[in-house]
Amino acid sequence: MKIYNVLTVAAAAFGIASCGTTDTEVPTVCDSDNLTGLPSVLFDEIEVDAGSTVVVHDAFCDDTELGEVRWDLHSAEGHEHEEGEEEEFVLNSGTDWAKLETRALTGTKAEEQFSFDVPLEARGVWDLVVSVVDAEGNAAPDVIALVHVENDHIPAFILQTVDGVDPSSWEGEPMWAPGSEVTIAGAVVDSDGVSEAEVLLIRESDETVVWSESLAVNGETSLDFTVQVVVPSDAEVGEYHFEMEATDGTGVEMHTGFHVEVE
Repeated sequence: MKIYNVLTVAAAAFGIASCGTTDTEVPTVCDSDNLTGLPSVLFDEIEVDAGSTVVVHDAFCDDTELGEVRWDLHSAEGHEHEEGEEEEFVLNSGTDWAKLETRALTGTKAEEQFSFDVPLEARGVWDLVVSVVDAEGNAAPDVIALVHVENDHIPAFILQTVDGVDPSSWEGEPMWAPGSEVTIAGAVVDSDGVSEAEVLLIRESDETVVWSESLAVNGETSLDFTVQVVVPSDAEVGEYHFEMEATDGTGVEMHTGFHVEVE
């Protein structure tokens, strides 16, 4: 799993100026004078709607002089952070959406706002990682808030069991063996009806589809399904992605899924 190392370059640059100084205290994300009711990275979770614009308001403090803050918004799928609690299993859609912004800070306290537009195709959980360093290069521990994106615009897959197990109980990626058959039970729903739906097993090294099955949908707003995923007996060992795709009655598409280790 990839661990994000933040502000390494910035901290090194500020460190050049810190030689011979005695300032070793790190900056903080501190109490804000914000009276607007805007969310803060200090919230455990920030709930937002797809298609909306979100503004996060925070204050940053240092005993001598602030230096820089960076906001890093990215999908929580497929990795974990050293800081923060372990994230539960969530089916994310629109996972290529991300935003990175760096801003200079001055003084011993500064209040700043970070804004982002949530795409209509996004659903699931994103990490908002805030990293701050002071003018001497002292880096604070990252502060991480979960951004939970709700979406009533795109179809949704709901997984009940994978190989007889509730995915919410998983610790890490599931492991499937070459030649095995894995039963997946769930549902696909959309208020405009589901016109097409397909599930696929894709080898990530070259994006080859090694197994797929179309679901028998006919405009239903909710369809329960059970499929037998057949992992080819000659499947290469490595990373795969179980992909779920659906199109609703108005032509809106959705893609989601989860990672699988074949070994």
